[in-house]
Amino acid sequence: MDHNLEDSTIYCFPHAFINKKGEPILIAALDDKRCEQLIAMYLAYKPRGSFQGLPPLADAACKSWVQHMIGHGINLVALSFGEGVVGHMALFPINDRVCEMLVVVCPAMQNTGIGTELVRCSIQLSDELGFERIRLSVESTNVRARHVYKKSGFEYLKYEAVGEVEMALDLTTYRSVVNVSVAGIMNANVLSIQESEPCRTAVGVFLNSHVASLPVVDEQGSLVGIISKTDLMLPSKIARKVGDILTRDVLFVREDCDIAKVIRMLQSKKVRAIPVVDRERKLVGVVGRKDILAHYAKHF
Repeated sequence: MDHNLEDSTIYCFPHAFINKKGEPILIAALDDKRCEQLIAMYLAYKPRGSFQGLPPLADAACKSWVQHMIGHGINLVALSFGEGVVGHMALFPINDRVCEMLVVVCPAMQNTGIGTELVRCSIQLSDELGFERIRLSVESTNVRARHVYKKSGFEYLKYEAVGEVEMALDLTTYRSVVNVSVAGIMNANVLSIQESEPCRTAVGVFLNSHVASLPVVDEQGSLVGIISKTDLMLPSKIARKVGDILTRDVLFVREDCDIAKVIRMLQSKKVRAIPVVDRERKLVGVVGRKDILAHYAKHF
């Protein structure tokens, strides 16, 4: 099986989030220009040898170990705008069905949520690449890491109070839940407004509904943008038309998109809902966090 990173969601849509320090972090595929930054992160890691004897103590051995991961693994990096590479996730295929995972965050950025986001990205990436199982090993004393893995769905293969603990995640269960098309869970009774309508009409819709934004369509029902309550806060805009103030660069998905990709988009873009369109870009619904949770509740 050809595990091609370029076919994955994370390659096309790097995952952005704010860590617990309030700093923007981007998780993206490792490329050639960031390889030296990744090596530098491990060379600066203190103390070395602190997790399962890694990173190697000697500089040459440490550099060689990182280069081996770059050459033989499927790699993601967490990027800080001020610090460069601050986290790393690598998948090592054992066979076509099983891979082994390593997640490392530089000491200064630990306990800020970067490790959790790297694990979540690795789960979706592993699923999209066709793996059925992820395995990992972690020191039994690393309580925080074990908590992150358990929260993400990993289970103990065999628990030992001392030494390394083996854990695994069954992706077939994950796949049955998230590899469902948006059409099956979206809200088809979506409120929308035409771009030719006056903004006063939009105000009325907002006052009589619980939505924070409205998809905007043209006369043919095609999605052309979105308007939010915030867009109408200035009195000068009330007398204008919706088409004059809408945001045209709008995030949307097709109805045949699977919800795994929608989840990453909702998390990356920090939005509550995304318009859904058909092949002709006609608005057919909206999918949000509530729809995904309802799907989970029904499935389980």
